[in-house]
This record gives sequence, structure tokens and C-alpha cells, in this order.
Amino acid sequence: MRPSELRGELMSLILLPYLGAAAAKRELARPVRRRAQRPRGGHGATEGPGPGPRITYRTARVLAAIAERPGASNREVANRAEVVDQGQISKLLSRLEAQGLIANVGGGGLRGAPNAWELTLRGEQIQQSVARVVPPSARSARR
Repeated sequence: MRPSELRGELMSLILLPYLGAAAAKRELARPVRRRAQRPRGGHGATEGPGPGPRITYRTARVLAAIAERPGASNREVANRAEVVDQGQISKLLSRLEAQGLIANVGGGGLRGAPNAWELTLRGEQIQQSVARVVPPSARSARR
């Protein structure tokens, strides 16, 4: 049995001493809602049509940095997107690659070889749509 299936029983136990037996019984009678399954792949990655990845300000900055300089290394992308922590940029680049927004066209798989990031077609589409929503003057004002 999954923990979410015990929600009514657990809430009933929690409410009983504070709100009494009537509230506890209501929790027991409440039906369990099923949540929609998230697609595997993590962080909102989707297959086919759908809402697509969650685009944050930092994600938009990274996509713009790669669009401005295709073939940029992790460090170059981090500097252009103003991401200070190397661990954060590595995780973000890995997530964007898993979502199919960027591709490593360098020798990054080889030990010591630098990554070279480029936008995929899907990444270009998302980057262009973000650029239309946030005008260049507003983007530069945030720097």
C-alpha cells in the first residue's frame, strides 16, 4: 500500500485530539484523490505535445547564453548567464540536455575534454519564445 492511500487514516489520527471525533470521521470518509502521473525523466520533461519544461529566469539566461555563443563550455555559459556555482551550472546543463533543449557537441564525454553546448531545435524555439516575452531592455535591466 502506498503512503498516499493512508492519507485519510493518518489525517484522522492527527485531527482527533485537536478537532474531535466528528472531524476525524470526516477525514476517514473523504475519498483519496489520485494525482496525475508525472512523466519519467525528471524536472517536468515531457514526451510529445504537452506543457514542456519549466522555464525559470536562470534557465532562460542559460538558453540565451548558449544562443549567443554556440559551442560555449560550461564555464563560458556560467559566466554569460551569471551563475557563480559550478555545481549549479553543471546540474542545470544536465537537466536541459535531458529535456532535449541543448546538446553537447564537444568531446565532453572524454576525460578532460571540454563540453561545447548548442541549442537543439526545440531549445531554439523555447529560447525565441522567451525572448519575445521578455524584451531585451528588460533582460539587460536585470543584470
